[in-house]
Amino acid sequence: MKKLFSNPRSLALLGLMLAITIILDMTPLGMIPLGTISATIVQIPTIITGVILGPVAGLIMGTSFGIITLIHAATRPVTVLDPLFINPLISVLPRMFIGVASYYVFIGISKLFKKSPVKNTVSAFIGGIAGSLTNTGLVFLMLYLVYAKEVVEKLGMAFGAFLIAVFTTNAIAEAIISGIITTPIALAYYRFSKTANNGK
Repeated sequence: MKKLFSNPRSLALLGLMLAITIILDMTPLGMIPLGTISATIVQIPTIITGVILGPVAGLIMGTSFGIITLIHAATRPVTVLDPLFINPLISVLPRMFIGVASYYVFIGISKLFKKSPVKNTVSAFIGGIAGSLTNTGLVFLMLYLVYAKEVVEKLGMAFGAFLIAVFTTNAIAEAIISGIITTPIALAYYRFSKTANNGK
C-alpha cells in the first residue's frame, strides 16, 4: 500500500480509472448493445486497476465502484431491482473483490505460462474474465442471501431461473468483453513500464 501511494504514476492511473468509471456510470457509454441484450462495461476500469496496480489498488477501486453503484441506485434507479442496491452489502461488498480476483488470477495464469511469449496476453484476458464473473457471481450471492424473497416477488420468477437467464446472456457477454478490453490496455501499460524502467 505504501508503494502505491508513493508512486505518482500509480496514483494518476488510479484517479484516471475512477474518473472513467464515473463517466461510464453516468452516460450510455457504460453499456454496449449486443442485439437483444446490453453488456455493462462499468466494471472494466476496476479490473484493469487490479491487473496493473495490484490487489490493494484493485480493492480501493472496487470499493469506489461499489459506492458509485450505491449512489446510482439511490438517485437514478432504472430497473425494479435497483432499490435493493442501496444496501452496501449488495452494491459495495461484491465490487470490492473484482480487482483483487483479477490480480490473483492474472498472477496465477502468468505462472502457468511463465515461459510462453503470450503469457501476459493470456493472463490479462483470463484475469479480465475472472473479474467480471466475480462481480456478477458475488452480486447474485448477496442478492440471494439478503433479498431472495424480494427478487422473486419483483420479477415474478424463481431466483434460479433469474440466475440462469443472466449468466447465459449478460454475464457471459460482459466477461468476454472485459477480457478483450483489459488485454490490450494491460499489455500497453506493461510495455510502457518496461520501456520507462529501461530508460532510467
